[in-house]
Amino acid sequence: MDVRRSMWWLASIWFIGAGLCFVVLVGQSQSGMFEPDTGTVWGWFLPTVMPTLSLIVGALVAEYRKVMADPPKSHEAAGNAVFWLGAALSGFYLLLLVTTITTASLQVEAPPIELMQRSNFWLGPLQGLCVAALGFFFQSKS
Repeated sequence: MDVRRSMWWLASIWFIGAGLCFVVLVGQSQSGMFEPDTGTVWGWFLPTVMPTLSLIVGALVAEYRKVMADPPKSHEAAGNAVFWLGAALSGFYLLLLVTTITTASLQVEAPPIELMQRSNFWLGPLQGLCVAALGFFFQSKS
């Protein structure tokens, strides 16, 4: 797989996964599910996706500028191992994020925000690994 296609695959994984979570949280927020903790829920969610989405957008813009300045003459092969590591970590992270959001909405013993905040114990370190793999992949391609 060439570099640009690999980059767009990773971007698609993240924008679809984060977008679905965003839409679900908007619906839950509008229904009043998180009252009085709606702001706290969004304060939990945004840091779970924005650093990685920002990294991806920055890398895509940098790649676009590079291509516009010097159009490629051939397709450069992507680093398969790093790409697949980033894709696997991204998929697993986003699956855990969706699981956290849906489980929190079904939990009746405690407010949803408690489960969401508890998930930071595993989501935080996993996000760090994910961003490291994606950052290495995107940086090595520029």
